[in-house]
Amino acid sequence: MSKRAVSNNIVSIRMATSVASGALALALATPAIAQEAGPAAETATAAEAPPQDAQEAAAGEIIVTAQRREQSIQDVPIAITAITAEALQENNVQSVEDFFALTPNVSFQSNGSRDRKDLAIRGISNQLNPYADVRQATYAFYIDEFNVASGTSNPQIVDLERIEVLRGPQGTYFGRNSVGGAINVVTKKPNDEFEGFVDLGYSSFDTYRAEGAVNVPVVEGLLALRASGKYEKSDGFIKNINAIGGGNDSEYYTYRIQGRLTPTDNLTLDVTYNYSDEVVGMRNGVPTGFVTRTWASVYYGRAAGLIGNPDGVGFYPENDDRVNFNRPQRVGGKFEYLSGRAVWEIGDVSVTAVGGHLTATVFNYGDVDGGSPDFFYEDLFLQRESTSGELRVQSTGTNFFDWSVGITAGRDTGVSDQSTFHGADSPLCPASTGGDCEGLEVTGADGRSSSDYWAVFGQGTFNLTDRLAATFGIRYSRETVQNDSVTRSNTILTGVNDRQAKFEDVSPKFTLSYQANPDWLIFATAARGFKSGGTQTSNNVNLLNEFQPETLWNYEAGTKFELFDKKLRVDVTAFYMDWKDVQQTIRFQFIDPATGLLRGVSGIANAAAAESYGLEASFDARLTPQFTFSGQLGWNKTQFLDYPNALIDGVVIDVTGEQLVNAPEWTFGAQAQYNVPITGDFEGFARAEWSFRDTMVSNPYAYLYPVFPFISPSYHNVNLRIGVEDDRFRATVFVENVFDEQFYANAYEKAFYSGVQVEPSTRVFGATLGYKF
Repeated sequence: MSKRAVSNNIVSIRMATSVASGALALALATPAIAQEAGPAAETATAAEAPPQDAQEAAAGEIIVTAQRREQSIQDVPIAITAITAEALQENNVQSVEDFFALTPNVSFQSNGSRDRKDLAIRGISNQLNPYADVRQATYAFYIDEFNVASGTSNPQIVDLERIEVLRGPQGTYFGRNSVGGAINVVTKKPNDEFEGFVDLGYSSFDTYRAEGAVNVPVVEGLLALRASGKYEKSDGFIKNINAIGGGNDSEYYTYRIQGRLTPTDNLTLDVTYNYSDEVVGMRNGVPTGFVTRTWASVYYGRAAGLIGNPDGVGFYPENDDRVNFNRPQRVGGKFEYLSGRAVWEIGDVSVTAVGGHLTATVFNYGDVDGGSPDFFYEDLFLQRESTSGELRVQSTGTNFFDWSVGITAGRDTGVSDQSTFHGADSPLCPASTGGDCEGLEVTGADGRSSSDYWAVFGQGTFNLTDRLAATFGIRYSRETVQNDSVTRSNTILTGVNDRQAKFEDVSPKFTLSYQANPDWLIFATAARGFKSGGTQTSNNVNLLNEFQPETLWNYEAGTKFELFDKKLRVDVTAFYMDWKDVQQTIRFQFIDPATGLLRGVSGIANAAAAESYGLEASFDARLTPQFTFSGQLGWNKTQFLDYPNALIDGVVIDVTGEQLVNAPEWTFGAQAQYNVPITGDFEGFARAEWSFRDTMVSNPYAYLYPVFPFISPSYHNVNLRIGVEDDRFRATVFVENVFDEQFYANAYEKAFYSGVQVEPSTRVFGATLGYKF
């Protein structure tokens, strides 16, 4: 990976800005051209009904709550992708990576199991330790307005109304501040109808899935209950060839129970309990053969590189489904929350109160060297808790001045207990043990952290004319973080931390929007995002005791429009993001030359500055009443503007000019579906989905080792589905990853004997059968 000179940076920025501006200008001109070429909408009289296919198109209008009120997605001056319940079903969305495939300039990394995903929006990601006591997030993650980012990045995808992905800072709309964006999950609510559904599925690797929901009106007009859940069991596609057997077999179940009480016409009370449990037989990874500095020295006495032992299974990509480890593994976690939401409509004012408590646990047990020799094994248990609440008051309807003010507060806590132990063949066995150190601790870390925060936020929109509106928002936030931790090496205390730090911030937002006509919106936004700093978890050389907050300014201009009697919906946005004090995880191990002991370095440093700019566009088209076609395009350039002292695997290097982690330059997607009548109310359908992710830096190690596997190659993925359905029944057969494309989203390192591991892709055949009642 080459460095870029400052002059080249300036030229590239100007070129990118010109391209983005040109594309945006073309998009802005398109509605006007189409309107001039097409029939004048004003000629229709009130007595004339619109054509049938126009009615069908209008029926597909997407309503979102991105601004905490129900609005058509075409009227919201925000870069937003909304995936409806219908789209979730059509695309067989089961997890966060599935709906991200439908969103431009969004990507993810996986760290070995379902709930260990690091998300990136426009190249802005949470580049902190996924196993930190308190989970800091660069984006906000809400389920029915309750913040769950501190507990999960991959909640259950069952019985949902829609998922909204908002790009850019959203701190004046949502309770927790958000640097890169927000994900807003809206579940289906209890109602006065007895209804529900059951879906059954079977797919490759003996994978069984059952999910469903039932809605029960207990007292009509007063109380209704709704329950939903999912169970999935799989043998997994990775097998352990060792005599102990096993593999990445998994069992996952989740359920949600909701109650809705409506004592009066203007008061609604919702209560939700959600529980999820996952156990996987091993991390979803296979070896690559690349061994980093410390482990290359420990195992092989050599420099880092592709020196791993094939260990009877070989390396990715030739081996994408086998491992060889001598001890069992077990990884997974639990996640649950109880939340309540009350909405009280008082004339032209709405009062909303949301509060809840969540608990999440993460565990890793067993083999950690990933090889057949008995070198090391680990115990990791992490428990996080979060209690938060929000009170918001806002105007309703559309007035000259629409406003919203709110206050939020919460407390996040976490406790961790991690130990790595010597196995029978440990290459680091201390001489004092006489060569018998199995079961003794190699390294250990215990931590207890907390974050107490509160914020006030608000915004006002001046509807200056029936077309022109100006929005001003501001947020003041304050956070106090505390960390108590100890680190050990061979039971010797190597670090003690007992530190507290406080941070505060003021973040504004400005938006100007213009409704050129009822089907054409133009907007421009400048918004600031903030993520607090913290204290280090141990005493480390080259790291300050505290790390600084992140701040980000996002500038964007966009347009949304509909054409051809609403048969085509388009949105285009160009953006520039200026990211300061980017928080970077520093995590590696080394042999202390003074003692010969294995030492760990774990902390957070601040890169001085980074930037992200680009263009994103999407469209939805109903070409005929039977044929729909949609697509997404994202172009995203990222780089560190100033980071001359990055500490990567114990080496200080200059990464100025390098691409950010988890930030592919190009992301594409397209989906096409054709429906054909069969008999009665039954229709047949065929659906094809394609996505593309460009080459990306999959791990910070790439800055020191700019080779496989730390740079993930680009890939295409194609899914095909065919089936039949009516209003109640739906049967589908599918193939996902039709061409068995080999790709991975992340490379992660532990004490792996055969090298860094990647989570490989695989082809899946399956079928589902669903019934609504």
